[in-house]
Amino acid sequence: MKNILKLITLCLMIPLSSCEDFLDKTPLDEVSEADYYSTPEELRIAANGFYRDLPSWANAGTGSSALPDNGTDLVMNQTPSDRLLGIYTVPTASTASIWSWDEVREANWFLDHTDQASGDQTDIDHYTGEGYFFRAYYYFNLLIDYGDLPIFPEYFDNTDEEYVYASRDPRNEVADFILSDLDTAISLLKSFPDLDTYPRVSKEAAQMLKARVALFEGTWEKYHSGTDFGVDGSDGSSYLQIAADAAEDIIDSGIFSLHNDYGSLFNTSGLTGNSEMILWRDYDYAGLSVGNDLQISWPNNCSYTRFAIRSYLCADGLPLSETSLEVNDNDLSTIEENRDPRLAATLMVPGDITRLDNGTYTYWTVPYLENANGGYESQKYRDYNTYSDEDNNYTRSTSKVIMRYAEALLIFAEAKAELGTISQADLDKSVNLLRDRVGMPYMSLTPVTDSEWPDYGYTLSPILQEIRRERTVELMAEGFRLNDLLRWRAHELFNGDTPLGAYFYDGIVENGVGTTTIYLDENDYLDPYQPYGAFDFDETKAYLKPLPLDELSLNPNLTQNPGWE
Repeated sequence: MKNILKLITLCLMIPLSSCEDFLDKTPLDEVSEADYYSTPEELRIAANGFYRDLPSWANAGTGSSALPDNGTDLVMNQTPSDRLLGIYTVPTASTASIWSWDEVREANWFLDHTDQASGDQTDIDHYTGEGYFFRAYYYFNLLIDYGDLPIFPEYFDNTDEEYVYASRDPRNEVADFILSDLDTAISLLKSFPDLDTYPRVSKEAAQMLKARVALFEGTWEKYHSGTDFGVDGSDGSSYLQIAADAAEDIIDSGIFSLHNDYGSLFNTSGLTGNSEMILWRDYDYAGLSVGNDLQISWPNNCSYTRFAIRSYLCADGLPLSETSLEVNDNDLSTIEENRDPRLAATLMVPGDITRLDNGTYTYWTVPYLENANGGYESQKYRDYNTYSDEDNNYTRSTSKVIMRYAEALLIFAEAKAELGTISQADLDKSVNLLRDRVGMPYMSLTPVTDSEWPDYGYTLSPILQEIRRERTVELMAEGFRLNDLLRWRAHELFNGDTPLGAYFYDGIVENGVGTTTIYLDENDYLDPYQPYGAFDFDETKAYLKPLPLDELSLNPNLTQNPGWE
């Protein structure tokens, strides 16, 4: 019953749609199977609770929401990730974030009761489809963390020993279960244009999650083949084909298109009507007191890394190592010149606006190293406007992008390239649309060789190197990077290194240091993680998380992940 109440009370969140009529229903402590889940409206209200589990701004309410991708090779926080440093601890007990099955159980409860509803079958089907979407979403998050998982296709309680003492099913079977749920969701959900309210899960959102899951599993099985984390006899190609097909379904639907202004995607209050958005979270501080407290001043304790900034191509379509254009990436005042315009939409440089208050502009001069220890502050997610209905130190209604059309284009291109079947026509209907939006030269099947291509520890074709670069810059700080590093088995990319920041003697030394201690490498680049030592990711175990010790004791049929025994 606790889980039912959680689902219902969460209907009061942001504008999925009105919940006023729920106030006249049976008191929450009297809700039962017999008098709930009986109409499409009640299914909608119950399903609303799942939306709280979608990605949101971390630390909302404190003004210190870190950039997505924080703790990877692209974004630095104040301290490095224990996982990358090689500091590991096996948890004793499960929690809300460790080996937690509460969300799966809630989805199963919901799915086990949708057949009680009567009324408009299209609506009943849609909300049932939402249940399958979210069960797949929860399982995918668990798959990323733990690999093999017990498959629970229905709700159960502590008397169902078959499930209580279930063993773990192989990860590929779990992936198949997730994809089956998504196929069911796709068959039930309304198409995006037919939704009654936004933002809400649609058929196309389920297709996107299907493509995302299949790309993850396909590349995981390909690059982890022959290791303790691989799947015997699989090179991942079947999943890669599923990923390409699902992404192409979205592309061919013609429903979505790239928004004409890349930068505005990330600093907007309300994304309904944006042609690129498939799924997002809106915040309404003035109307519903639901806000995110993103600081106008940022940088919210984060900085991009030098590797992230150097990933952006030059305006001629060539990498920094190959261009003949005049580029000076040691100078923040010129670093964006002759570069991919997405860099200017991502990085703060002198002269950028930090605040607009009653017609008065405040301009950025130098990074504040106490909060941006690498010196590369973020332009992305920075709304410089002040609003009368919000605290003027915060922008509390900035929307959160969860799924956008650009990701489908990138998944399609990467999956086709991994399969070895990509054509110039494929590039033109995917990556080159992204290039076209920002006025960058098109990618060809024979991209230029880059002497500074990232070293993943194995050989990649030039086209795969460039597609990975395109994914890196297009989705910079959107929360994909750690999963990309895991599925690519990319520990060699960062092991033995510490991420560097900006060149220190570029005006930074005169201002913005505050009281922080400054660490530099031998070439005078900011090296804030220097006291912690180099990254030492243990590839024999750290690709998956360990199961808690008490779960292994309570269920003898569970086994520990490789390297954690």
